[in-house]
Amino acid sequence: MRHKSPLMSVALLVIDMQNDLVDALTGERRDDLIAAVSDLLRDARANATPVVYIRHNEDAPGPLRFGTPPWEIAASIAPLPGEPIVEKQFGDAFQETDLAGVLADRGIDELVVCGMQSDFCVAATVRGAMKRGYRVTLVEDAHATYASAGKTEREIIDDLHRSFRGDAVRLVYATAAF
Repeated sequence: MRHKSPLMSVALLVIDMQNDLVDALTGERRDDLIAAVSDLLRDARANATPVVYIRHNEDAPGPLRFGTPPWEIAASIAPLPGEPIVEKQFGDAFQETDLAGVLADRGIDELVVCGMQSDFCVAATVRGAMKRGYRVTLVEDAHATYASAGKTEREIIDDLHRSFRGDAVRLVYATAAF
């Protein structure tokens, strides 16, 4: 269990765990991601750690179009009543959203981050959080992406983790996040 300083308040940030994005993962990979995020949610809720969901919206017709089934957060890890959902249109969940206000209202200054897609919205939001002075923990086994540009998912994730070396990003597994 992670020990919080009395001066620090932590929140779990669940990024873009939407049906279209999650269902595009292969069976076992999808199951592993859902299990890791479920474990994080269970632990966060058991420790009274605030959970904030991020959901991507597309303006143009597409799978993440507001209000469509693919746009919905995966049912098995859906928010509980009272857990906020911040709607976004950019990779960085802070850009042109009320995320900073949602976190400020709860006194949050440290984020534990999980979700989809590692090399896009997860990375952009981690960098956006660091730029705004938040302490950030990225949960290594609770974010995912897809193979692209000749690289496997593992290679993309390893590159991302290496890119955060020297930054103030802490990398942990779901079992050690809270």
